[in-house]
Amino acid sequence: MKCALFAAAVLGAVSFSALPAHADGACPPASGAPATWGAPATPASTADEPPVARARDLLARARLLDEAATSDERAAVEIAARLPALRASAKAARDRADRAAGDDREALVSRAEDLEADLAVSEAETTAKRRSAVDNRRVARELRARAVRIVREAPADPAPAGAPCDPPYRFSADGRKIYRVECLK
Repeated sequence: MKCALFAAAVLGAVSFSALPAHADGACPPASGAPATWGAPATPASTADEPPVARARDLLARARLLDEAATSDERAAVEIAARLPALRASAKAARDRADRAAGDDREALVSRAEDLEADLAVSEAETTAKRRSAVDNRRVARELRARAVRIVREAPADPAPAGAPCDPPYRFSADGRKIYRVECLK
């Protein structure tokens, strides 16, 4: 007993007297190191990316959203196909529970409530899946439109790395004057 009490006292003293550990500051990223998972994307990384690559990335995202929407639509159709049978069984269980008397009544009421709850959840799930599919299709459509816009607004003839700044601007496809950033320095 004395040994256990002594061990608890020593453990408590050590835990209270131990110095807290302090973490070092954040390490600066290596200059040429690629970004890893979880690292925040820098705005320069998207600016350095050519417009065609950004458009391809947007199209890939749109395809993924279309696939998710298709999956949601299939799931909604499968659930909706089960609803009539579920409604009929819930109604039959409720009628049976209402007519029952004695010991079976409590079990039948419980079964009817279970089927009615399953029906309500299935209807809500169908609605949620359909809404998700519509949202995914809408976002995919917007991503495709944005990809087309990026490619159309990209300069037809990108300036070489050492482009002269005479003139320091170019004209976009719709006639707007766009100044070259490298010439403004």
